Amino acid sequence: MLNFGTAVAQTSLSGRYVVDALAIGGAGSVDGPEVLAAKMDALVLDLTIFPRALPQATEALAAWTARVGEAGTALHLIRNGQDFQKARADNKLGVVIACQDASVLGPSVISYSDQNLENLRTMHASGLRILQLTHNERTAAGDGFIEPHDGGLSLLGARVVEEMGRLGGLIDLSHCSDRTTIEAIGLSNGPIAITHAGCRALNSSMRNKTDEAIRALADKGGFFGVFMMSRWLTDRDTSSVEDVVDHIDHVVNIGGVEVAGFGSDQPAMGDDSPQASKVARLAEYQARNMGRPGAEPLNGHVTCADMDGPDRMTVLAQALDRRGYVALDIDKIVGGNFVRIFSDATSNA
Repeated sequence: MLNFGTAVAQTSLSGRYVVDALAIGGAGSVDGPEVLAAKMDALVLDLTIFPRALPQATEALAAWTARVGEAGTALHLIRNGQDFQKARADNKLGVVIACQDASVLGPSVISYSDQNLENLRTMHASGLRILQLTHNERTAAGDGFIEPHDGGLSLLGARVVEEMGRLGGLIDLSHCSDRTTIEAIGLSNGPIAITHAGCRALNSSMRNKTDEAIRALADKGGFFGVFMMSRWLTDRDTSSVEDVVDHIDHVVNIGGVEVAGFGSDQPAMGDDSPQASKVARLAEYQARNMGRPGAEPLNGHVTCADMDGPDRMTVLAQALDRRGYVALDIDKIVGGNFVRIFSDATSNA
């Protein structure tokens, strides 16, 4: 039995399950000394492949599972809830493997291809535990948030939701359109996740999620990780962890504290490059998609600068304490909720 209620000092991470529900980046960004010193129990690792296609995903998944399985590694592959305990007992960083686009299941000639589902089974057997139905654009599984016409979940997408639930894993809806999000939540027979997003009630970008989605997610026992992508958290010229907590507050007010968590959508080792450099890196994408949903003009920052280091979970815990959250609720938000929901979703994995 995992313990989610350990009473510890408000701003300490000791004794808590601490999980970043979405980290990006390559091999050097996960088990460096700075990351290991940050005392996280686990992170959800996006395969971060381009293009997001079956050959690249298969290769990346094999490379990561091999690396995590190496003798002497500081990493532990998380396949189900018991692995969180094993990783902690062995003083290792748990890694949950995810991919942010169902295109990795291969091309779909027809929208209900059995081969796509067989590819999902193979990838799940290899260690994939979280699959996002879409990134920004439309896939064979459904529509992403940037599509001007929201067609929702496809027949294939519906089958993927059902099959991932049967196998024991989480479907991620972070980048999905409104209709795809609501339809996938409604179809799911178990927990479902939004690992990294914001709240549209606080920032009107289509990249953020509606109160309807938060309520539906809560009704299914799901998880909502607020990200630190400040361009979608605030319209102000500056940003900080307080903006992240504003969105966490809203998730808690709409769906309850049992739903709320955090997913950075940033490299685990951090990225302390100037905000101007981060804005410049997005300029081409912004120009290509200007006028489409979710591609609003940039406001001078991309991330919350005070969370750009690998110690971001400590920064978050301190901010939650300042905001008045009690210790047990901080436990839940910094990782306990994710561990509980992931454990439920993978109980048969």
